[in-house]
Amino acid sequence: MSMARCGAVLAVLLSLALAGCGTSEDASIRLLNASAGYPALDVYFELGGTFGKPQISDVASGTVSSYAHIVPKSYTTYFTSHGVAPANALSSASETFSTNQTLTYVAYGDSGEFGDMTIDEDQPAPNGGYTNVEVLNADPDAGSLDVYLTSLGLPLNDASPNFSAVKGGHSTGFTEIKAGNYELRITGAGKKSDLRFELPSITLGNLKTLSLIITETPGGYLVNVMALPQKGSLTTYSNPDARVRAVIGLNGSVSASVGSTPLLSAAPEGVIGPYELVPAGSDPVTLTVNGVSVSVPNQQLNPGQDYTFLVYGTAAAVKESLLADSNIPPLSGYSSVRLVNAMSGTTDPISLSIDFLPVATNIPLGSDVPSGSASGTSPYDTQVTATSTGTVIVTDDVTGQTLYSKPNAADTNYATLTSGDVYTMFMFGSTSAPSGELFQDDPVP
Repeated sequence: MSMARCGAVLAVLLSLALAGCGTSEDASIRLLNASAGYPALDVYFELGGTFGKPQISDVASGTVSSYAHIVPKSYTTYFTSHGVAPANALSSASETFSTNQTLTYVAYGDSGEFGDMTIDEDQPAPNGGYTNVEVLNADPDAGSLDVYLTSLGLPLNDASPNFSAVKGGHSTGFTEIKAGNYELRITGAGKKSDLRFELPSITLGNLKTLSLIITETPGGYLVNVMALPQKGSLTTYSNPDARVRAVIGLNGSVSASVGSTPLLSAAPEGVIGPYELVPAGSDPVTLTVNGVSVSVPNQQLNPGQDYTFLVYGTAAAVKESLLADSNIPPLSGYSSVRLVNAMSGTTDPISLSIDFLPVATNIPLGSDVPSGSASGTSPYDTQVTATSTGTVIVTDDVTGQTLYSKPNAADTNYATLTSGDVYTMFMFGSTSAPSGELFQDDPVP
């Protein structure tokens, strides 16, 4: 037999060993890509040091693959970005698959922070009238979370969590819950007022088994949920809300609401309001400056996104802009710092440097940040090395004037930028009287 033909035969045998030819003893393996940072993923099961094509291929973010049928053996499993060879795998592990085993891998994480968990899909049926439920927290950036399944409309103050303090990258194991219709809510651990997700109704079926997977949102603080029945189809529940805060960059008394949600009342220049939950969609805005109503178009709020509603300009010429925020923590050892130009007394663009290096870029416009704008929203666009002795400088890009510096003659303290935290450098005022605040955005516990 020629070497070429021998190699072809070996490749076929390997393929048959991995694919299992659909026999009744094969293990059935699938992949749920719950990752925000990896648009498509492949899985290889390596046997005997030889790789063919990935056994699970091109699984898009937010989707679950069909099952790959694998002969029960010991393998090295490789997770890769789609089209990337196993030599450059995101992670790998040695494991043994059993006869007739069924499982789902859950991949999660931002770029550079890949992780995976496993759902055991061979759970025995629960007792009659009950559902087996487990929770997987596939959003490590959200911190520890409490999960409530309550009767419809029950106030959270009258409820106890079904699953408490579920850490990122961890699962709870299965618990029997009485079948029926429930309201699903997720909060920060031990903080009922810290609502991250709310679904008015979800059905737990009799004698069913269900995995609830908590996933990341674009804003980084709220969460989404996926529901995956044992050996069933995926349902995704996007967060129905966004979060909006108002920031005042003009000299006057400003009140603002989005929809029926008040953001600030009679607030002066320099106020940075708290984030408020607002229903996603096209929301009307009510804005008054010094008691005079200002016409503002409806604002389009995307589910799960954080926003800064910036009011700037002058009382005679009010301007506003809606800035998308990212409160996703940067990589360990780094802080994320972006720049918001809320100055009312100049139209000059401004720029930010930390430790004398430029860090804020108004992607894709260049290195300066125009009036009413913000630098890049991604934590990876604006991340800097965490430090307790930071020097922060904001400069007028037209005149070269230093508008803000820390430390300075009046404040000799250095800036502290903590690993994993997100900051916004807000600039207010005019070139003759500039003011700034290095503001720590909502820290995730």
